[in-house]
Amino acid sequence: MTLQDADPAAPAAQLPDLTIPRPVPWGGVVPRLRASEAAHRLVPLPAAMALLDLAQRRAAARNPARLDAARAAMAAVVGGTEREADLEELALRHLSAAAHGWELMWRPRFLERMPVEGLDRLRAVEPGRGIVFSAPHYGPLVGLAALPRAVGPIDVAVGEHLAAAEAPRGYGGYQIEQSRTVIVRAGFRPVRALASARTFSRTLKDGGQVLLNFDVPGKYAVQFLGKTVDLMNGTARLAQSTDSVVVPVLPQPRGRGWVVHIDEPIDPRRHDSWQSVLQAAADVHSRLVLEAPEHLESPLRDGGWAVATRDGWRRSA
Repeated sequence: MTLQDADPAAPAAQLPDLTIPRPVPWGGVVPRLRASEAAHRLVPLPAAMALLDLAQRRAAARNPARLDAARAAMAAVVGGTEREADLEELALRHLSAAAHGWELMWRPRFLERMPVEGLDRLRAVEPGRGIVFSAPHYGPLVGLAALPRAVGPIDVAVGEHLAAAEAPRGYGGYQIEQSRTVIVRAGFRPVRALASARTFSRTLKDGGQVLLNFDVPGKYAVQFLGKTVDLMNGTARLAQSTDSVVVPVLPQPRGRGWVVHIDEPIDPRRHDSWQSVLQAAADVHSRLVLEAPEHLESPLRDGGWAVATRDGWRRSA
């Protein structure tokens, strides 16, 4: 869910209807069963999560490279912060985090019924102003599925994997189409991220709402998670150019469950530049992520930063 750096006045690309599911080419019985909501419901959620934890720890014991990769990811996230002392335990938890997130994606009603906290903070937003919800790649893939039910329709930027003409074969294709299903059913309006600035600008000027990912590699240096990180500036520039507010949000683990957390709005009128707005959002996301950093998607992921260590994340090597 990202916004490409682009001129808001540029024309939007001709888009396919992103709400229409694509057939997934058959990849075998096992991938189809893994992608069955009915099959997942046969196992109670607490038992499923415990089994996933056990499976991930056993896999790490058999293949130490898995734990090494998780350790490198968490070192890049918590390095230079007060959570660095917890690195080893966080690496083990990070192994389970993605598996937990996908288990919840196959149980979309859990995501859609997640409690939403902080709605009272939105009352301070002047009527008629747009809202840019800013979220990191954190927790379940569509972990904010409950948000549109609480605040109304939201335009969301989606990647090319949802805009391609054909779905991949097998389990990967089922995962992509499941994310589309959850996004649309929740009340999000998917918009292709590429050349999307004009669409989002129009929505915000009309007093609407958009959702953009915050942690996307770009060319603007920001202090994030105790280090310098190269980020895109779309969230801040879009808010400033449309006189909209930025509202940090994320799905937050709470006990054995999750909540959708809405933080204090960031008003560009109180900042002297979009750079200041971007840094203010980074400060909030740093605070929220560090409460349970194992759920942040690895900055070393495909499409992530070329270099990501405890000392900083750089877009290019």
